Amino acid sequence: MKTSLTQRLLSRDNALPMFLLRVLLAPLQVLYMAVVTTRNALYDTGLLSGEAAGAPVISVGNLTVGGTGKTPLVIELARRALAKGRKVAIVTRGYGAVADDAGRSDEAALIAERVPQATLIISPDKLTGARQAASEGADVILVDDGFQHRRLQRDLDIVVADARAPFGNGYQLPVGGMRESPSAMARADVVVLTHTEGLDKFKLHDSKASIQAQNRGVPMVLGTHRPLGVRSVTEQTLSPLSDLMGRDVFLFCGIGSPEGFQITVESLGAVVTGLMPFPDHHAFSGTDLAEVRSQARTARLLCTEKDAAKVARLAGNDDVLCLVIDMELVGELPALPGIDG
Repeated sequence: MKTSLTQRLLSRDNALPMFLLRVLLAPLQVLYMAVVTTRNALYDTGLLSGEAAGAPVISVGNLTVGGTGKTPLVIELARRALAKGRKVAIVTRGYGAVADDAGRSDEAALIAERVPQATLIISPDKLTGARQAASEGADVILVDDGFQHRRLQRDLDIVVADARAPFGNGYQLPVGGMRESPSAMARADVVVLTHTEGLDKFKLHDSKASIQAQNRGVPMVLGTHRPLGVRSVTEQTLSPLSDLMGRDVFLFCGIGSPEGFQITVESLGAVVTGLMPFPDHHAFSGTDLAEVRSQARTARLLCTEKDAAKVARLAGNDDVLCLVIDMELVGELPALPGIDG
C-alpha cells in the first residue's frame, strides 16, 4: 500500500525522515495553535459570541481532519428527523472534487443521494447557510463539520472521534491532524466514538478515558459502520454482501481512513489483494483508474460509496463496485433539539 506524505504526517510514523519534517514544520504548528487558542479564548471569555440562525442547530464535527465518520452520522440524524416529520436542512461546505453533474462535492453528493428529502445547502460560511435554512422553514439544521465554526450558535455540539485514536497522532496542524488541542473536547455536548468494529475492550476503555480526561461526564455513544450491500458505481441496485465472500477484491479510495475501509471489507469475508489509497476528496482521473487496474490484475475493483460518484464519471467504470454502508449507533443520544420532543 503506497502512502502519501500527508497520510504519513497524520499517522504515528516516527521514522527519521518524518521526525525531521515535523521539526521543520514545528514553527508553523506553533503559529497555527496561537491563532486557534486566541480565537477560542475570545469566544470563551465572551469577547466574541456566536450568532443565532433562527432555528435549532445541531453541529456534527471533530477535532481531527478527515476519516471519523461525520457525514454518515449526519445522514443518520437526518433520517431520524425525517421519520418524525421534521423539515430538515443540512449545511455543508461542499469541500472537495466535483462528484456529480450538479457540481457538488463527494460528500454533498452522497448526502443528496441518501437523504433526498432533506434540503441541502452548500455554503463555506456556516452561519450564512444556517440562516438561509431557517428562512426556508427548516425545523432543524444539521451542520456538517461545524465544531470549529463558533460564529454560529448551536443547540447541540456532537463531536465524532475515531475510537482507535481520538486525538490522532497528538500533533496539531500542519505537523499532525489535530485542528485544536485535546482540551477543546470540553465544548462537546456528546461524543460519538466511531471505528469501534473489532476494537478490543481495553483499547476502547482507554479511548473513553482519554476523552473523559478532557470532558468528565460527557455522554458517549458508539457508532459502527454497518455494511448494507454492494453495487456498481453507475447503478443504485444493491447486491447482497455475500457476493464478496471469498472473492478477490482490490480496494481503492480517497477517504480519510483507508485502513478502516479495508478492515470492514475483510470482515465480510472478501480476500483483499491490495489497497491503493488516494488523498481525501481525491478527484479521480482515467490515469488513476488505469493505475488501479494494473495493480489489481484479476481482482474485482471495490471503492467506497463516497468515491463512487466520482468514479462513475470516468470511462470504463462498468465493472467497478462500491460498498454501501450506514452508521448504526449503539447507545442513546441525548434529546436532539428540533427532532425530539
